[in-house]
Amino acid sequence: MAGGRPLTIVWAAGDTETALHAAVRCAPDPRAALRAQALWHLRRGHSERETAVLVGVHERRVRQWVAWYRAEGLAGVLAHKAAGQGKPSRLTAAQRTALIEHLATGAVHTAQDAVDWVAAEWGVTYRLGGMYTLLGRLQCRPKVPRPQNPKTSGETQAAWKKGGLPTP
Repeated sequence: MAGGRPLTIVWAAGDTETALHAAVRCAPDPRAALRAQALWHLRRGHSERETAVLVGVHERRVRQWVAWYRAEGLAGVLAHKAAGQGKPSRLTAAQRTALIEHLATGAVHTAQDAVDWVAAEWGVTYRLGGMYTLLGRLQCRPKVPRPQNPKTSGETQAAWKKGGLPTP
């Protein structure tokens, strides 16, 4: 027999079972979908403990999501980021913009080239993995030419493409 007081949630007018089920299907990421699914189970009459078992999280996590719902509503629960802000960028906004522009010129072929350029330009040191993360956040990918055998010649390749060479 469960102890404690009964769970009471004052649901918003638009947060019906159908709307919560649609929020599960249309959630922006899997974590938001899990939170919406938990609210959907609670709306259907399951207890916090049953809901925690059904969605595979601890009971305290479900209580936290209910607290977020009470404070911010469904939109707040779906948009909530539990991880926090993270560390601030080592580069300023102007420096990030300059890096994007420099990458667009084609002067940078690898992430290591970007690490070297940032260190020479602004004195900011990055590890290779950190530069990959930064480039991913900036949605930049260094353009790398396809590898070619140094023994190949352009004329031989052009003749092959035109069908001028015999098939071996």
